[in-house]
Amino acid sequence: MTQDLPAEQYLLVETRSGDTADRFLADAAALAGAGERVRLFLAADGVALGIRGASAGLTRFLGAGGQAWIDEFTLAHRALHAAPLAPGLRTTGMGDLADWLLEPGTRVVWH
Repeated sequence: MTQDLPAEQYLLVETRSGDTADRFLADAAALAGAGERVRLFLAADGVALGIRGASAGLTRFLGAGGQAWIDEFTLAHRALHAAPLAPGLRTTGMGDLADWLLEPGTRVVWH
């Protein structure tokens, strides 16, 4: 019998907003709160969650120790590049996301 080794880190990519995104963020906060290393990347419709005050789930995730980034291309494409972002949220691009996807020990959930 083989046993799964604990993940070194999680990379969660949220491309949606709404109720399913709220549940996804709750799971992300639970992982971070349990001491797991969790990165969250918001893209496509998910960037709406990164606007200051738009998502209590994102605030809980960041408060639990998670790290979060938002896609700078999507922000610009949707004319949100000047919108106030949630405290603790950083902008980056798909190049960084691609690097994170390839890091050893990374478990990816793309939602």
